[in-house]
Amino acid sequence: MSRTRIALFVILSLFSGMALADAPTRALGEFPKVGRYTVLRGDFHMHTKHSDGKPTPQERVLEAWRLGYDVIAITDHGKLLAYDEAKATAEALGIVLVRGMETGVAGKEHMVALGMSASYVPRNPHNWAEVTGTDHVYYRDELLAIQKSGGVVVLAHPHVGYREPFEWGAKQGIIRGIELKNGVVGKGWNTTESHGTWFYPHAFDKAVQYNLALFANTDAHGAKNPGAEVTLVFARERSAKSVLEAIRQAKTAAWFDGMLWGRAQLLADLINEVIEVRRTAGDEGAEYLRIANRSPLALKAVIRPPAGDGTVLDVPPASEVLATTIAGADTIAIEWRNIWTGTSENLTTLHTPRRVR
Repeated sequence: MSRTRIALFVILSLFSGMALADAPTRALGEFPKVGRYTVLRGDFHMHTKHSDGKPTPQERVLEAWRLGYDVIAITDHGKLLAYDEAKATAEALGIVLVRGMETGVAGKEHMVALGMSASYVPRNPHNWAEVTGTDHVYYRDELLAIQKSGGVVVLAHPHVGYREPFEWGAKQGIIRGIELKNGVVGKGWNTTESHGTWFYPHAFDKAVQYNLALFANTDAHGAKNPGAEVTLVFARERSAKSVLEAIRQAKTAAWFDGMLWGRAQLLADLINEVIEVRRTAGDEGAEYLRIANRSPLALKAVIRPPAGDGTVLDVPPASEVLATTIAGADTIAIEWRNIWTGTSENLTTLHTPRRVR
């Protein structure tokens, strides 16, 4: 019996005996393509029973399917066992699975390593030395080994700041991503309260400095909740290879706590694909703008003067809203109050509405 057939049997066994109303249901709502890129919803930091998590690797895949994720990495502390155990289930459910683990410098930096080849064997995982000549592997040697095996590294919850191991790895192009939001640390681990939540806003500046991919990961140890953290990946295709390529090219965005964080051009390209603005004539010199949202994102829009009065409009996922505007403006500037392209900058996009009756 093939691994995929075994995985399907396991899935059916888990579902058997459930009432229809209790059966797992996948959250849908796809993104349209953004140019040549497919937008995938990912989580690249989570744990199973192989380290300090509770679910099995297969349960993690089923959870990802139910919550609407497209790509995940199971990153147990210093162990790669979960990948082989979960791969067949992931293939059966159409989830892209990336090989991964959590590792790092002893008592300091935590790092998520992704995409290493099957031949990679970790040394002193989660216990690298900062100097040479000890019984433990020197951190630079192990970062280079991860890179040589085809992997990339993400700095997890930067709770110890940005010390020499991070700076060296980022300059070498080995550390290719950084967590802006980690779902498990709450308001601990040196997070900053900002924008109505607790996260690492200073990580955005480091991402810009070193051209790093931005991540919002759950770091789940128990069960995840709907609406948990999501990393949006702009990938050429639905495959682990393309996901890793997107990370290397910093084509990701962080979606958490009702906000989307990323680089201005990437997010402008996204908005221009998912938002359609149309114009409908109103009374006494006024017009209606019909703003249609073709994405799973809940957005907050402000039509900027002179066309609008600064009112914040909620634009729910997969829906359309009406707004009153001043007639005559050919180009409409919309500021997106929950899309951030810097710690104090919201994305603004320009739209030329087509007229409809």
